[in-house]
Amino acid sequence: MADILDLILKKKPDWIHLLDEEGRTPLHWAACIGYLEGVRFLLGRNASIATERDKNGLFPIHVASAKGHVHLIQELLQYWPNSRELLNHNGQNILHVAATTGELNVVNYILKTPGLESLINDTDKDGNTPIYLNASIATERDKNGLFPIHVASTKGHVHLIQELLQYWPNSRELLNHNGQNILHVAATTGELNVVNYILKTPGLESLINDTDKDGNTPLHLATMHWHAKLVSAFTWDKKVDLTLINSEGLTALDIAECSIGNTFTFRQRLTLIPLRAAGVPRNPSANTRRQFSTRLEAQKTDICKDKVNTLLLVSTVVATVTFAAGFSIPGGYNSSGEDSGTATLITHKFFHVFIFCDTIAMYTSVVVAVTLIWAQLGDVHLVLIALKTASPLLGVALATMSLAFLAAVYLVVSTLNWLANVIMIMGLVFLVALIARYFFLWFPMSSSCLILRYVSYYPFCLLVLVAGSGELVV
Repeated sequence: MADILDLILKKKPDWIHLLDEEGRTPLHWAACIGYLEGVRFLLGRNASIATERDKNGLFPIHVASAKGHVHLIQELLQYWPNSRELLNHNGQNILHVAATTGELNVVNYILKTPGLESLINDTDKDGNTPIYLNASIATERDKNGLFPIHVASTKGHVHLIQELLQYWPNSRELLNHNGQNILHVAATTGELNVVNYILKTPGLESLINDTDKDGNTPLHLATMHWHAKLVSAFTWDKKVDLTLINSEGLTALDIAECSIGNTFTFRQRLTLIPLRAAGVPRNPSANTRRQFSTRLEAQKTDICKDKVNTLLLVSTVVATVTFAAGFSIPGGYNSSGEDSGTATLITHKFFHVFIFCDTIAMYTSVVVAVTLIWAQLGDVHLVLIALKTASPLLGVALATMSLAFLAAVYLVVSTLNWLANVIMIMGLVFLVALIARYFFLWFPMSSSCLILRYVSYYPFCLLVLVAGSGELVV
């Protein structure tokens, strides 16, 4: 077909602008019948024809919208990316046209496409929005069983949800083939802004604890897909029933624990934190719970053994380094006089910082090493207690050792002010980074104590931000 078009236009090149009785160009007709190859050929010859109207004021893209040809809309938008300028004589955009003709696939495409979703709020010359022209389109499912409002939920378009709810306020009736409402869909895809909007909007409370065909609430689904920030939002909202179980008899915490494999990813650990902190119960009668407990006990021995060995090695290194630093002090020793054998910089305030920090690091690392020796007795509970005690102490040892090093280096370069100041700033920046990272390792974010929950909320949000969507195995 393209060969025929090529042959015709070689002989009659001006026919590319040929109009029929309705003022339609060949591009209008190619768009009407969904002929993608012809559209590409014609645009390749003369891209300006994409901006020609027929007698009804329709661009070719309006014709494609009216006929439901999504693939042609995608092609034509490449030549006129500002879709808000594509208006017919009635001031209607491509979404107005698609809604009027009932082309749900075009409506869903526009709702899902970044940069096009704003078309739903545009009004024509009569002040009508696209959905107002055909409100029934808001109640039609696509081939996947999704209403337009479900599509908007999967993409996080809150303003579209607000618009669509005006035409079907009973949101509990808007269910896909799995019996899921818009909050279920948003929880599955991880759209936090939609979840927060529904949790805060009066009249939508009925969606919060609704169950789908499998008995899963939005909290269950957010947990299944490891959306830690969403799980946190649900657990902080008092309207969410944390005790609900699904058709398999599992609470949200049961689902999280039973879905974890032999290795914990960072996202899985983050998802468990708000569930445990909020006191989400376990169903003691669930078989999967017993399976998880058995698997967890088997994993604990190996995991704890590795942790003990690692911490013991680090504490030994810290003890060795700080012990050696105690005898190779900055500035050396006096070799004569009454002060023979004493430090030459003993009156300097940064020398005092060095001595204090080096001593603290030395003794805390020794205490850590002795504590971890107890962990070698083989009792899992004793190992956990030893690790819980040793971890923060080792953090103190590492921080004070770093501070001792900073003080020592500052001492030996203190006569050159600019260098000493640069060293001080660098050292403090890295020290703060070290303390912050170690803080996240041992701070009890899973504590159900309300004060600790409030304190740990922002560090938790920071960890979620760092984790992103990656699958970091830890």
